[in-house]
Amino acid sequence: MKPSHLPPLGLALLATTSVFGQGTVDFSTFQSKPRPLITLWDGTPITGDNYLIDILVRNPATSEFTQSGLQRLTTPGPVPLHPVSPYPGRPGTFAGGTIQIDFLAPCNTATVRILAWDSNSGASYATASIRGSATFDVDVLGSCGGGVPSSPARLARFEGIVLVPEPSEWLLGIGGLVTMIGMGYFQRNRH
Repeated sequence: MKPSHLPPLGLALLATTSVFGQGTVDFSTFQSKPRPLITLWDGTPITGDNYLIDILVRNPATSEFTQSGLQRLTTPGPVPLHPVSPYPGRPGTFAGGTIQIDFLAPCNTATVRILAWDSNSGASYATASIRGSATFDVDVLGSCGGGVPSSPARLARFEGIVLVPEPSEWLLGIGGLVTMIGMGYFQRNRH
């Protein structure tokens, strides 16, 4: 190797080490064994561009779940939504890449919440009528090795998500009205 290549190589190693200086998480399930799945209420693993996932992490300073301070390392920028099952033959899994959590140092526990929904039933998790979520801890964020970069933490405690249809406000209102009318009828005809 030419001596002129040593400084850029040293800078590349330093940059790689600094990338893993914050807490990191591998936001994917397609390599996990056993593979936790995102399924519909009938147990069918979901797949398709209309099914989206998102990740939130609890900030210990505010106790709020947030995306602020999360960065994807595989592509710069904010953590985007990901379609479920980007790989054929692995329905119900997802690959969101490595995420850096700026507000958590390595070797800490992160509480994460994964949201999944059918975008055909609503543009966001909050507005979707078919959705599900899971909240769990990730024990050790990557880069815990006495200064030696290590692999990002995996979603080891993630057990999957079941998407269920949420009843609409109208349906809940009609159900409550029918219940009230039925109770009134039985109260009058009890004797």
